[in-house]
Amino acid sequence: MPQREKADGHGLAVAFVSRFIREPALCERISAVLAGLPAEVRQDIINDDRFRMAVFDVRDAANSYLHFAPPGVGKSGSRMIAWKASLSTAPLEFANYVIAHEFAHAYLRNRGRTAEEDPEDAADALASEWGYDKPESARRFTWWRRS
Repeated sequence: MPQREKADGHGLAVAFVSRFIREPALCERISAVLAGLPAEVRQDIINDDRFRMAVFDVRDAANSYLHFAPPGVGKSGSRMIAWKASLSTAPLEFANYVIAHEFAHAYLRNRGRTAEEDPEDAADALASEWGYDKPESARRFTWWRRS
């Protein structure tokens, strides 16, 4: 990716993410991953008027609000990612993987890439294609899905 395109992508990502995320460290982590995604994926998310993000803090659930956009006409439903507040302090490799994985779900609209593919496997595969492999520390959360 040319340097100017990379810089423009980061600026667009920061402007977009900061509309939803106020905490500076989390905003920067999410923006950095979004900026590094393929332009087609980044544009699909940024140009979707019904896409939302929010922070959910399990330690303060009563003050965590998730505002979904109303679904559109036809196939244009709404999409949302609720980020855990702890991603701002989680190890960077783990946080980047989770962020990419969730953007993959949003891009795939919580489906697999084929009718037979499990949505979790699809999100893992797409995040990996984007350069965010599942770290060993994240594997413990999906042990029950594997035979």
